[in-house]
Amino acid sequence: MSESESSAPSTSTPKGFSSRSMVTNTKFDVEKFDGTNNFGMWQCEVQDVLFQQELDVALEESIPEDVDEKDWTRINCLACGTIRLCLSKEL
Repeated sequence: MSESESSAPSTSTPKGFSSRSMVTNTKFDVEKFDGTNNFGMWQCEVQDVLFQQELDVALEESIPEDVDEKDWTRINCLACGTIRLCLSKEL
Protein backbone atom coordinates (compact mmCIF):
# COMPACT_ATOMS: atom_id res chain seq x y z
CA MET A 1 0.00 0.00 0.00
CA SER A 2 1.17 3.50 -0.71
CA GLU A 3 0.31 5.94 2.04
CA SER A 4 1.18 9.58 1.52
CA GLU A 5 1.64 11.48 4.72
CA SER A 6 1.10 15.19 4.31
CA SER A 7 -0.34 16.34 7.60
CA ALA A 8 1.15 19.31 9.38
CA PRO A 9 3.06 18.71 12.61
CA SER A 10 0.90 18.47 15.68
CA THR A 11 0.62 21.71 17.62
CA SER A 12 0.43 19.91 20.95
CA THR A 13 2.82 17.38 22.38
CA PRO A 14 1.61 15.21 25.26
CA LYS A 15 3.07 16.37 28.54
CA GLY A 16 6.32 14.64 29.40
CA PHE A 17 7.13 13.64 25.84
CA SER A 18 10.15 15.18 24.21
CA SER A 19 9.35 16.90 20.97
CA ARG A 20 10.51 14.86 17.98
CA SER A 21 10.97 16.33 14.56
CA MET A 22 7.96 15.43 12.48
CA VAL A 23 8.33 13.74 9.11
CA THR A 24 6.01 15.39 6.62
CA ASN A 25 5.25 14.72 2.99
CA THR A 26 6.82 11.31 3.33
CA LYS A 27 5.63 8.31 1.37
CA PHE A 28 5.38 5.01 3.22
CA ASP A 29 5.00 1.80 1.24
CA VAL A 30 3.43 -0.95 3.30
CA GLU A 31 1.94 -3.93 1.51
CA LYS A 32 -1.61 -4.48 2.73
CA PHE A 33 -1.86 -7.51 4.98
CA ASP A 34 -4.21 -10.09 3.47
CA GLY A 35 -3.30 -13.18 5.46
CA THR A 36 -0.97 -14.60 2.82
CA ASN A 37 2.02 -12.29 3.28
CA ASN A 38 4.61 -12.29 6.09
CA PHE A 39 2.82 -10.99 9.20
CA GLY A 40 6.04 -10.34 11.15
CA MET A 41 7.46 -8.10 8.42
CA TRP A 42 4.11 -6.33 7.96
CA GLN A 43 3.91 -5.71 11.72
CA CYS A 44 7.40 -4.18 11.79
CA GLU A 45 6.59 -1.92 8.83
CA VAL A 46 3.37 -0.71 10.47
CA GLN A 47 5.25 -0.03 13.72
CA ASP A 48 7.78 2.01 11.72
CA VAL A 49 4.98 4.08 10.18
CA LEU A 50 3.38 4.67 13.59
CA PHE A 51 6.76 5.77 14.96
CA GLN A 52 7.29 8.21 12.08
CA GLN A 53 3.81 9.63 12.70
CA GLU A 54 4.58 9.91 16.44
CA LEU A 55 1.74 7.49 17.19
CA ASP A 56 3.86 4.66 18.59
CA VAL A 57 2.72 5.54 22.12
CA ALA A 58 -0.59 3.89 21.15
CA LEU A 59 1.23 0.55 21.21
CA GLU A 60 1.87 0.81 24.96
CA GLU A 61 -0.07 -1.66 27.14
CA SER A 62 -1.64 1.14 29.16
CA ILE A 63 -2.20 4.88 28.82
CA PRO A 64 0.96 6.72 29.90
CA GLU A 65 0.37 8.72 33.07
CA ASP A 66 1.45 11.98 31.44
CA VAL A 67 -1.00 11.75 28.50
CA ASP A 68 -4.44 13.20 29.15
CA GLU A 69 -7.62 11.47 27.99
CA LYS A 70 -8.29 13.86 25.09
CA ASP A 71 -4.77 13.39 23.66
CA TRP A 72 -4.97 9.63 24.18
CA THR A 73 -8.27 9.39 22.30
CA ARG A 74 -6.82 11.32 19.36
CA ILE A 75 -3.58 9.29 19.31
CA ASN A 76 -5.52 6.02 19.50
CA CYS A 77 -7.94 7.00 16.70
CA LEU A 78 -5.11 8.08 14.39
CA ALA A 79 -3.12 4.91 15.09
CA CYS A 80 -6.14 2.67 14.49
CA GLY A 81 -6.83 4.47 11.21
CA THR A 82 -3.24 3.97 10.06
CA ILE A 83 -3.40 0.27 10.90
CA ARG A 84 -6.76 -0.19 9.12
CA LEU A 85 -5.32 1.43 5.98
CA CYS A 86 -2.63 -1.27 5.98
CA LEU A 87 -5.15 -4.13 6.05
CA SER A 88 -6.80 -5.73 3.05
CA LYS A 89 -10.55 -5.15 2.89
CA GLU A 90 -10.98 -8.88 2.18
CA LEU A 91 -9.89 -9.90 5.70
